[in-house]
Amino acid sequence: MKSIYTIILLLFSFQLVAQDTIVKKAPLQGFNISGNYRFFTQHRLFTNPYAFQVLNDQPQYLSKRTILVGDASQLPELTLNIGGSPSKGTSFGTDLVIWNQNNGDFDYYHNLQLGINLYGNFKTKFANIGVKAGGIHWHSMTAFTMKSFSGYNRYSIFDRNPWDPQFKELNKRYEDYYKNGAISQDTRWAQQAVQGFILDLTELPLGISANFMYGKTQNAGAAFIDPANISYDSTSNNFIKFYDNTIPNNVIAGSIKKTFNKHRISLNSFNRKTYSNALATEEISNQVLTSEFYFSFDKFSLLGEVGAGHYKDVYKDLGIGEMVSLKVNLKKSLTKIPIEIHYFRINPDVVNNNAEFVNTSVVEATSAAAGISTVIGANGVLQQNGSAMLGMGQMANNRQGLNINTEFKIKEAIVSIGNGFSKEIRNENKSITYGHAINGLTMSRFWRWSFPANVGPYNSTSVLFRNVFQTLNLTDLDNQGAVVNDKHFNNIEAQVKYKINLFGNPWHLFYLGSYNSIQKKFSPVTVFNEEAYLRYYSHQLESYYKLHPKVILSQYLGWERVIANYDTEVDIESNRPRNQEGFAFGLGIDYLLAKNTAIYLRHRYFTFKDRNFALDQFAGHETTLELKIIF
Repeated sequence: MKSIYTIILLLFSFQLVAQDTIVKKAPLQGFNISGNYRFFTQHRLFTNPYAFQVLNDQPQYLSKRTILVGDASQLPELTLNIGGSPSKGTSFGTDLVIWNQNNGDFDYYHNLQLGINLYGNFKTKFANIGVKAGGIHWHSMTAFTMKSFSGYNRYSIFDRNPWDPQFKELNKRYEDYYKNGAISQDTRWAQQAVQGFILDLTELPLGISANFMYGKTQNAGAAFIDPANISYDSTSNNFIKFYDNTIPNNVIAGSIKKTFNKHRISLNSFNRKTYSNALATEEISNQVLTSEFYFSFDKFSLLGEVGAGHYKDVYKDLGIGEMVSLKVNLKKSLTKIPIEIHYFRINPDVVNNNAEFVNTSVVEATSAAAGISTVIGANGVLQQNGSAMLGMGQMANNRQGLNINTEFKIKEAIVSIGNGFSKEIRNENKSITYGHAINGLTMSRFWRWSFPANVGPYNSTSVLFRNVFQTLNLTDLDNQGAVVNDKHFNNIEAQVKYKINLFGNPWHLFYLGSYNSIQKKFSPVTVFNEEAYLRYYSHQLESYYKLHPKVILSQYLGWERVIANYDTEVDIESNRPRNQEGFAFGLGIDYLLAKNTAIYLRHRYFTFKDRNFALDQFAGHETTLELKIIF
């Protein structure tokens, strides 16, 4: 019997060895999965509820208490990034997002976020070739062709964005902002979304490189037919989404760049076309042709872009308009402190909602290819328009201006200051628009899941992604209701970042102030009296103290004032113009559970009141809890 067991054991061992010798190499080598899980909940308690609308002369107020589980920014809880490289130089990537509102219903939302992306990189004798196709890619060219505004890194970091990264050391976020003036952003930062085909050619002879793009952008997309929910039937294809029409709706863009030493020059083109009717006879199009250049010298550098654009839709065919942007950077060796001088001029007839500048002069026609509820230039999310009060460095069409910025260090304090002034080229807008730095995020959450325009008790509020802007109408018009006075814009931004050690631990203190005005006459600095149509001031003070390697304590204090003069609309009852004040006080804790897991708790007391428009007011408390896991 013992010998029989021995023989069986030998045969079993041989079988295992045989199986091990014939097993092929793992087919999923080079395959990886990463992602993040983000749980978010919000509790809001109004001490003074907001009248979000007026029906039959009766104000309708938001609920005194609300609890939200899931992000009103419409971003998922779980994201899986899936990628693989089957061979050298080729790879693919896709993702899976899941969002279920924690109600036990898995089918609430699960889908692809960026689709299935294909990548290829090939090196030849004449050039390196890069190919991107399928899905959604994040891409940029130049400020006038295709890019998003990134600014001068002057912003509050107390309220976390859903896409904010997570580090092994909690304090790295605040240390990076202190040292570098910025925090790490994801791949979408300053990019535009593209679905289609992108070709990159680098290391061509004579220092030449080229880029070509064909497809759809976020402002030139297309709607889908809602599928029937019968995906359980494997013999049916009714669960597959199809475009609801075949109207051409595409973008063709490209760039050729020549590099020599530290300098470069490029020729860039961006062309978009769609149609406003199902027969594809009423064209909507815009074309942009520019040249960008960069020259670097010992004492200074010059970055510029010049070009022209043409816009046409079913209602209008605008002429060719010019665009100019020139940035001169004077280095410390020349001026003791670095100084950037930026001049820009963009004709009102130039329209490109995929560019870095804001379109304030033309309301685009609706594209039939984008569906009945989406307007080109909005993509379901509004953009600030009219005579907009914008942040430092933000360009707009129908405007020319000059911005001067500098940053220097005094011991442990880093000081950043900017002063800008601009003027409209053609005076046509009868309204002014402005945002809210202090309670803008809080107000945007009053309207969850949508981005409506002209809402609120006086139909003056419009909702952006994680922010709002308000519209103020002018009254100094002629007898025919036309604008008669020019509009000049001024903006001063001041930021101080300071770091000290308290009981051996770092303590970061940040201040950000903004001082803005819009008035009839030119002024080299912000106007602080009633000559201005509108004055806007805001102050934000925040601090972050490293109590423990796993604990960060944070505080926030914000205050803003918005004051209009009597050349703007007044309230029917008070007969006075806008006079608004906003205040916010916040406390927070960052707690690191593990090297890839953290909890972020934020509590904010907020209040807002217009002293002359009685219904435009609210106050309350808001608490948010975020659990984020990176893997």
